[in-house]
Amino acid sequence: MTKTAQSAKDTADTVALFNEAFRNGDTDAMAALVHEDCLMVSAQPAPDGTAYEGKDACVAFWASLMADETSSFEVEHMFAHGDWAAVRWRYRFGPTETETVLGVNVTRVRDGRVIEQLGYTKTPGVLPLPE
Repeated sequence: MTKTAQSAKDTADTVALFNEAFRNGDTDAMAALVHEDCLMVSAQPAPDGTAYEGKDACVAFWASLMADETSSFEVEHMFAHGDWAAVRWRYRFGPTETETVLGVNVTRVRDGRVIEQLGYTKTPGVLPLPE
């Protein structure tokens, strides 16, 4: 196995464990997978999100999402290459389809821990796209 392939597998394994801990509301397990120098940029507010720097700030943000028992996070697909992974997900914050958002996290892993995560979502509104 090449170094890149092994690195991609390690990255995928770390991100899968992180997502599992998040879905299960296991703050301690999730925190164990976060690098001390983590940078997380949330998907909102548009257009640039909010940056959280350092493990404590990132874990606090994620823990607040995990604490909301009315919401859920579903992984739809994950792709890893090298130390980067892209995860397409659906976040449900209510019982109807209009109370969900589809998004992507682009995550970088170093030494088996999440060191960077950038969040992006599809949001309501009209973009000036060609027809």
